[in-house]
Amino acid sequence: MATSDRTRGAREHSTADRRLSRYDLLLLVIPAAFLLALVGSTVSSLPTSAFVAGASIVGALAVADGLFVNPPGRSRGR
Repeated sequence: MATSDRTRGAREHSTADRRLSRYDLLLLVIPAAFLLALVGSTVSSLPTSAFVAGASIVGALAVADGLFVNPPGRSRGR
């Protein structure tokens, strides 16, 4: 079974060298927006609901971009 170990090691190595894709970044934007809303609501006198609404809009825009503007199945000339 040395072949399966070698294959698994090659797959782990190849994924470690990859850059973040557009969709990885979109998935990072959503929680980052809510973390910023949490920090903003603790240091500001504005209501928490205003910050959560802003983070929701940012998250919705990220999802809309990932699904409709740049969908994952679209060929990019590669």
